Amino acid sequence: MIEKLYNWMMKQAESKNAVGVLMFVSFIESSFFPLPPDPVLAIVVAKNRDKAIYYAAMCTLASVLGGFLGYYIGYAFFQLIGAKILAFYGQVEKFEEIVITLNKWAFWIICAKGLTPIPYKIVTIASGFAKIDLCTFAVASMITRSMRFLVLSMICKIFGEQFLNFIEKHKKITLFLIIISVIIGFLLVKIFI
Repeated sequence: MIEKLYNWMMKQAESKNAVGVLMFVSFIESSFFPLPPDPVLAIVVAKNRDKAIYYAAMCTLASVLGGFLGYYIGYAFFQLIGAKILAFYGQVEKFEEIVITLNKWAFWIICAKGLTPIPYKIVTIASGFAKIDLCTFAVASMITRSMRFLVLSMICKIFGEQFLNFIEKHKKITLFLIIISVIIGFLLVKIFI
């Protein structure tokens, strides 16, 4: 399975669909999907280093738009969809605390959580449920997501060749590290949110 995922990501990075796949993964990650777009972005940029800023911008745009979907889920469909997503992440008990914190420090919480491996969809859904000002949500999301994806893109642009060589030599370790980072994100959610 790990080998198939790796081969799929490499194939997408070299295809004409690279931007579409990157944007799709980034969009759904911000509202409900558990896997982050970072590995796809890293490989796409490493394979196409001259377009690093473009890919970071597209990933940011899709992530922010996906964040609006997460916001809408929390705002209009919390009981139907949002509560189930939060239950999947084990956040039902802490949700009231998240909403109270968001009401006090919305801009800063959205910025801080958007940079971490903590699943961003929890913040987007909670922001909608708390009815955080949409302008505040949009600005904070744009700042935090653009910083995250731009930094990753620049690292992959500078070290792209070494990055790809490492991945090629250590496929299983690399994908294992990606899975570990997702698990760490889940653990951070349990501890800090």
